[in-house]
Amino acid sequence: MQIRLLTPADAAAFKDLRLAGLLEAPEAFASSLEEERDLPPETVAARLAATADKSVFGAFDGAALVGVVGLMREEKAKHRHKAFIYGMYVAPGYRDRKLGRQMMERAMKLAATMPGVRQVTLCVNAANPGAIRLYESLGFVRFGLEPDALYVAPHFYDKLDMVCRLPAAADAPAS
Repeated sequence: MQIRLLTPADAAAFKDLRLAGLLEAPEAFASSLEEERDLPPETVAARLAATADKSVFGAFDGAALVGVVGLMREEKAKHRHKAFIYGMYVAPGYRDRKLGRQMMERAMKLAATMPGVRQVTLCVNAANPGAIRLYESLGFVRFGLEPDALYVAPHFYDKLDMVCRLPAAADAPAS
């Protein structure tokens, strides 16, 4: 298995995996299959263009993309000390192989290099104990629960908010 930053050239594989995730686990994402199914290739490619404030990691089995996780720094000046994890997904046949942990470790390592970033946040479906255990094992702690945060007919799902303070967080203001 290889874990690396995705690039715009990975757009087709990313979209295929993203749509598979939205179909298989709609309660795990804020977006829906209907909202993302017809996104143009250039929109998907733009999402994968890494910047100093945004990156998406992918896990590959040979040429097959089997997992993804995104990291993005907050944009507003008063929030630049924070980054957040988004879009975490590992294909069903590749779970329990530590790919999620490896991708998260890469994302957290990158977050620690962002000048002024002191903490990383994420949201997770409160009914997903496996994901919660993974995040807690990486140092994330719970700080909030939003009841009925997500509606996937005919069910509502609670969202758990989590934060991880970076151990070597610089005291300098975020740039």
